[in-house]
Amino acid sequence: MEPSHVIVKALADPERLRVFADIVLGEPGTSVTDLKARHPRAEKALHRLFESGLVIREDGKVRAAPEAFKAAAAAAREARPDAPPGVSLEVAHLYSNGRITARPVNRRTRVALLRDLADRHFAFDRVYTEQEINEPLAAEFEDPLQLRRDLIDELLLERNLDGSEYRRREAPPI
Repeated sequence: MEPSHVIVKALADPERLRVFADIVLGEPGTSVTDLKARHPRAEKALHRLFESGLVIREDGKVRAAPEAFKAAAAAAREARPDAPPGVSLEVAHLYSNGRITARPVNRRTRVALLRDLADRHFAFDRVYTEQEINEPLAAEFEDPLQLRRDLIDELLLERNLDGSEYRRREAPPI
């Protein structure tokens, strides 16, 4: 099971969450006896917290292990959910079965996706036809015309007035 799922499951129980909060917010290095005095089910909660790596025991005291969150975040970043080869990790979560699942509403996420598409499919030193723009976009999303418009709106592509030629351009930062 992915480390982030283990952490979420460990903290999903309200009693375990209270025990974990007590450990995090209390004095550094709390004894199990003190925890049991404050939380009747602390022993059971601690068992799951130890298993998840959120809590460790040092010198007979219990303390939170923030490195568990770092490890889970790193593992989640490395997991690439069904994204085509070369897709940026920043936008890989937007793919399922090799296709973009939905056009992001958040502009920052949408621009990151558009930059990734432009980087993977369109070179700066060449002129493209409309069909050459639409084909790779259609392979990744159900509405390639919307993606093409977005690429132009965000200044990643430019087209001539009659729409017969497209060129890649460098977009300004957001």
